[in-house]
Amino acid sequence: MSSLKKFLNLPCLVLSLFVLVFFFGDYLSLEIKANLYSISLLLKSLIVFILPFIIFSFVMSGIMNLEGESFKIILILVPMVCLSNFCGFWTSYLLTTPLLKTGIVTISQLSSQLTLKEAWNLNIPQLIRNDFAMIAAVIVGIIGSYCHVQFIKNMEGRLSKIANIILKKGICNALPLFVLGFIIKMKHEGALALIVQEYSVLLAVVAFLAYGYMFLIMFISSPENIFGKIKNLLPGILVGLCSMSSAAAMPLTLQGSAKNLKNPNIAKFVVPATANMHLLGDCFAIPIIGFALMVSFGYPLPSFHEYLIFSFYGVIAKFAAAGIPGGSAIIFVPIFEQIFGFNPDMLTAMTAIYVIFDPIATSSTVFGHGMFAILFEKVYTKMFKNDSTKILTSHDSKNL
Repeated sequence: MSSLKKFLNLPCLVLSLFVLVFFFGDYLSLEIKANLYSISLLLKSLIVFILPFIIFSFVMSGIMNLEGESFKIILILVPMVCLSNFCGFWTSYLLTTPLLKTGIVTISQLSSQLTLKEAWNLNIPQLIRNDFAMIAAVIVGIIGSYCHVQFIKNMEGRLSKIANIILKKGICNALPLFVLGFIIKMKHEGALALIVQEYSVLLAVVAFLAYGYMFLIMFISSPENIFGKIKNLLPGILVGLCSMSSAAAMPLTLQGSAKNLKNPNIAKFVVPATANMHLLGDCFAIPIIGFALMVSFGYPLPSFHEYLIFSFYGVIAKFAAAGIPGGSAIIFVPIFEQIFGFNPDMLTAMTAIYVIFDPIATSSTVFGHGMFAILFEKVYTKMFKNDSTKILTSHDSKNL
């Protein structure tokens, strides 16, 4: 009973906030909405500000506790990320183009929307980029692991403890307040009603394919206790749904993924390392929105050859994307223009519609991070005939 209560605590609280805002959000004054949205933006800035430290701590700790296995992991990580993104692109193409040819899904003119602006802005700039923190952690972790530098080992232990405290005592406790402002913004700007009224069919297609694909791959990779694994990832998925930021959800994604693996150290390296280049939800949302626009504007759906070129460009573009609201659409706009000949109206519509669909794309991306960590551990263990639990230290078992 206690474990059930612990599981339902955060997810049910977030869902309750979502329902309350949906039905009663209009009764809040504009001033209250603006202030709550400002608080959410401030908390997001704090999370983004501290994220490089968490990435550095966990990636370095993960590498050092892999005891000489880090080169093997790096060797197969990038090819697996590329293959995963490529498969996501082609799953969306093969399953949705026959449906869209029937004309069941079309996109009409976007309605005008209100904009909720923050009441105040205490934005905290990010001093260190996440990718710099990751590269530094890999270098320091390899030096500490292979050269047995005592100073680095001592630093790893201290930083890991601090990062875990920040994650469990700070970020997790602040999450309900963090997502509240973003839910209020969505309600105020009419995005929720717009999705239900005009884009519900297309949204359902994106959600069904994205979530279904993640579930299927996870089930094939690790069928035992599948719903328990999803339960561990659910807090991060809900944060991604409400905040539209996979970066903001990453601390919870990492925590949930660590629980799903035999060796949590692999999660501590794989999840931060792939957070910005493995945006699997976008492999469904962006092409499907583009296909629907082609049908609506009288364009032919892409041929096999055209989409093959697009998918290769898309895989490369993933390495330039960022886990922020609308970030992927901006990266993909020139690709749609160059390969499929989208006109300015279509490009504008795609960007606007993607922002509306971003909660589904981001939450499914978070789901994909957790799925990929499980798949990676299976592939890694099979390729190198290695029981990954042997490299799990008691120190990390206690922390995670």
